[in-house]
Amino acid sequence: MSRLKSLALVLAAGASALALAGTVQAQTLEETLALAYNSNPTLQAERARLRSTDEGRIQAQAGRLPTVSASASITRSHSEGESFSSITNTTNSFESDATPKNFGLSASQPIYRGGRIDGAIDQATAVVMAGRESLRATEQTVLIQAVTTFMDVRRDGNVVEIRQNNVEVLAQQLRAAQDRFEVGEITRTDVSQAEARLSLAQAQLSAAQAQLAASRAAYERVTGQPAASLSAPPALPALPDNLADAAEYAFDNSPQLLAARYSEEASQHAIRIARGALRPEVSLTASASSARDSSFSGDVRDSASIMGQVSVPIFTGGLNRSRIRAAVAQEEQARHQVREARRQVTEAVTNAWYGYVTSLAVIESSRQAVVANEIALDGVQQEAFVGIRTTLDVLNAEQELLESRLTFVTAERDSFVAGYLLLQAMGLASAEQLGLNVDIYDAAAADSRESRFPNLDLTPWD
Repeated sequence: MSRLKSLALVLAAGASALALAGTVQAQTLEETLALAYNSNPTLQAERARLRSTDEGRIQAQAGRLPTVSASASITRSHSEGESFSSITNTTNSFESDATPKNFGLSASQPIYRGGRIDGAIDQATAVVMAGRESLRATEQTVLIQAVTTFMDVRRDGNVVEIRQNNVEVLAQQLRAAQDRFEVGEITRTDVSQAEARLSLAQAQLSAAQAQLAASRAAYERVTGQPAASLSAPPALPALPDNLADAAEYAFDNSPQLLAARYSEEASQHAIRIARGALRPEVSLTASASSARDSSFSGDVRDSASIMGQVSVPIFTGGLNRSRIRAAVAQEEQARHQVREARRQVTEAVTNAWYGYVTSLAVIESSRQAVVANEIALDGVQQEAFVGIRTTLDVLNAEQELLESRLTFVTAERDSFVAGYLLLQAMGLASAEQLGLNVDIYDAAAADSRESRFPNLDLTPWD
């Protein structure tokens, strides 16, 4: 029981050191995730990119509506001169002013464009949906980075504490060896071995401190705030019982795979658009104009016209056929990209699953190894005291205990991160699915025009 208690104290030492560093309350994993969700620049940039993509659908829907334009002009003219009359043999002066005014209004309404307008709208909608899935993928990536850096800081803090404790133990071991050497119980070789182990431990401590600093820097990059004191993480969210269930769920919900499917759909609509160029176009144009004071004051001339126009492509030098072939090739490319995305999802789920299962096994085995190595170290130290074991035997036993402790804290970190990587591969690591206490970014509501005009997504006078 005492050794189990000792193990718990050692493993908690890094977290305790961080928690006692000041009076600041320890930061939880949920708070870390909220920081990343609200402030990470990569995620903010992806949201802005999606808002730009949303405008493509509005632009495509504008093709259904008429275009209306108005014009107005006013001219001020002044003329003066002299005219000679041969009849009266006199010269007459003249002067005149005119202010003609012209007003016009025209409107053009597409009637039929070979299905290109509907194709463009459907294509833009698919692109928007692919963009939303890409945003979801980026969101999950950022949150997983937050989880990873959170656990890295905690792991590296524990590693520093364990290695610091090892340096202190080896320093005591060296002092004891020097005392025993002075009374002739051991040789100079034993002292040199203790000195070498202490020097190595000090170097490893410096490396661990550098790694902790790097992990803290990564944490600050992801969350925007330094990692001062981090509390123990909560239990993992519920995970599937087997790999098959995880993969099946991922095939229906992975944002990476869904984005590829929407991109394939967009490429299919691009073929419709290209084929529409082979069909005729029908449009209707109406115009009205009014002229005032064009010839003399009070002169009024009004006119109005309406015209229907049909345009049929006959020969374009092979341009339209080439565009169709290009669109078909792009659709084939998108189809293969869906297959590749499915394989990548399968790989990600498999790696995360076995990483999680393996780390759980390592946790259990390393926990048992720590207890066994503590017992072994006690025995070796007692045997060395009576001269049965050498100083090197003691140093080796201490090293084995150290390695088992480091393996344990690393496996704890790895299992937790692997669990979240599995959630990410399945498409279950978004802020909403993790239940974060944040204002969830609504990609659909972010488009204010969509909220104001759900049918057209635009104002008629845009």
